[in-house]
Amino acid sequence: MGQSCMVKGKVVEAYTGELLTGAGIRSLADPSQGTVSDGNGSFELSAAAEDTLIVTFIGYADEIVPVAALEGCTVTIKMTALPRDIDAVEIKAERIIAEEFTIRKIRKLDIYTNPSAKADPILAVNSMPSATTTDESANISLRGGSPAETGIFLNNVPINDAVRYSQLNGIGTFSIFNTALINNVQVYAGNPPLEYGNSTSGLIALQTDENIPARPTSSIALTLASTGFYSTRKLNERSSLTVFGNYHPSALLRSMNARALKNLESFSSGDLGLHYYGRLSDNTVVKVFNYSLYESYRFHQAQPTYDGVFDQQKVRNFTVGNIRKRIGNTELSFNQGLSFSQADYVYGTTDIDLALHDLFSSFNIHRSGHAAEWKAGISYDHKSSDFTGTFPRYAFAAGKEHPVVQAAGADHVSNPEVYAYYKRFLGSRWIAGAGIRKNIAIENLKDYVSLQGNIHYKASENLTVNVSAGRYHKYQLPQGARSGSSLIRSFQYSADVNYTTSSLEANFSTFYKRSFVQGVTTDIKGAEVFTRYKISNSLRVQLSLTSLDAIATQSGESQPSPYNIHYFIRGNVEYKIQGTWTITTVFLFRQGSYYYPVTATTFRDDLQVYEPTAAQDPARLPAYNTIDVSVSKIFALTQKSSAVAFASCGNIFNMKNVRDYTYNYDYSKRDAYLFSLRTFYIGIIINF
Repeated sequence: MGQSCMVKGKVVEAYTGELLTGAGIRSLADPSQGTVSDGNGSFELSAAAEDTLIVTFIGYADEIVPVAALEGCTVTIKMTALPRDIDAVEIKAERIIAEEFTIRKIRKLDIYTNPSAKADPILAVNSMPSATTTDESANISLRGGSPAETGIFLNNVPINDAVRYSQLNGIGTFSIFNTALINNVQVYAGNPPLEYGNSTSGLIALQTDENIPARPTSSIALTLASTGFYSTRKLNERSSLTVFGNYHPSALLRSMNARALKNLESFSSGDLGLHYYGRLSDNTVVKVFNYSLYESYRFHQAQPTYDGVFDQQKVRNFTVGNIRKRIGNTELSFNQGLSFSQADYVYGTTDIDLALHDLFSSFNIHRSGHAAEWKAGISYDHKSSDFTGTFPRYAFAAGKEHPVVQAAGADHVSNPEVYAYYKRFLGSRWIAGAGIRKNIAIENLKDYVSLQGNIHYKASENLTVNVSAGRYHKYQLPQGARSGSSLIRSFQYSADVNYTTSSLEANFSTFYKRSFVQGVTTDIKGAEVFTRYKISNSLRVQLSLTSLDAIATQSGESQPSPYNIHYFIRGNVEYKIQGTWTITTVFLFRQGSYYYPVTATTFRDDLQVYEPTAAQDPARLPAYNTIDVSVSKIFALTQKSSAVAFASCGNIFNMKNVRDYTYNYDYSKRDAYLFSLRTFYIGIIINF
């Protein structure tokens, strides 16, 4: 009776077998002795033979486990969900009909434990082998396509301004999405499903949670650069409400990283989000999400004729509403989005006010069967852009004493579209799908037809093959002085082979893409090799290699595309200690992108400045190399509360990665303009 053992086990969902992270395991004899299940649902806890373990998890019935009844001190604990409502019909989250074709899902825990993601669901995509982003931003490039070609959707509504701390070119540091609210992130690296549209390269689809919690749950986040709260609770048996907010000051982060952030003068932002989920009846669901943001930042900018501060301020709000109704095997859905932003950019003689507005509506019918599925719908997308401001008359003369021009413009695009997608199950191994999307050309817009075909072959329980082809279209509005909308077109072909076992995932992809944007034709050929291996319950490794051959042609002249990068080598190593500590190392090594060096100058007497002449052929920047490290620990605070503390170091070896070059007044000297240097970040998230 006096003996004890080290109880080792897993906590899983009884019905689905899904691993449950963060379940509390405690000793009945000594409640101070306890632990929580890790990211693999695993736990270890020393207990006396006569003891009893109590296992708890939010939304699930408690499990009682007598230690004496265990064989070999090992156990798999199956948690049963508590009844959440009285519905006779379960309404599940809306599925992407083409979900079998070249899709990757990112788990919420992977976002939090990836130091490169910085707890951001869009930045987490940058860790995928398909991500070919060449700057440290939330503007995601997929397989060599420009960020403008990547579609981002929240609850089936396109989000066209999805970044925070954006520059005039739209490039921003973080996304506007709160990871705690996101249920899943689905990524199509190429051949985006035509049920969405608004994408010509790849697609990132985010869905919010659809839970009615058994009891209120909340969290508080305290980090170097943010203070935030998150709370969700049941309103009644059929509805729930989630509220979150964050405030981001810069003083602590800048003081701890003074050298790395020497050009960052200041930043601050505040946001507030509301999410309502309700079941109006046994077969009808409604979701409403609203997000508001205010932000500002200032950083030092140096040019040959201007040395001063770039100042940005922005107000952003969007609302997304969804209604779904199931009638037998048919689901009807209506999606509505309304968005606006107002931004002001000031530096040198540039002073620009930019307003963006978006209105989106769609109606869809999804019919499921044993042998086939089809989905059809209609959408209306209206985007508008209004700007006023002053610009330097000459790009090389940006000082306050130099001439300027006044500019103003208003552009809009109204684009109705209809689509249909059909998927057929050909036995137990084959799935074939085909889609079409057609715009209804109005207001002198071009007429187009988008087409798509997919084949999925399951060679064995572990091996699958996907082959996809299609052509895609998207209208894009400018975000600066340039006027007029532009139609982006692309043709894509891809083949993906995936092999998966309990401990190994391996993937090989090859693809070809041709895109047409504002008179520039870009041909991209590429390949990806990806492997993730679980060496043990404590150690996992991941490694990928991506290679692109991208050539841009304009007016008969060809040059390497900015994404003509022959190697992206990225990976991570994750090591767990005693189930609650996690050490993660993430690395990225890639070939440098292109820039156009200055080869000559001419002194302009009328302006009293030097006018540069750039080389006709681009040169490569030095290779980009960075290694990030993070440490996190899960704590069990009480039976119903826990905490996750983390510390991370970006670019731990302080590698000098060149973003571009800046020049002095007469271009006789240049200095490297660097990406992020070594940066430290710490924080804690308390869940209760």
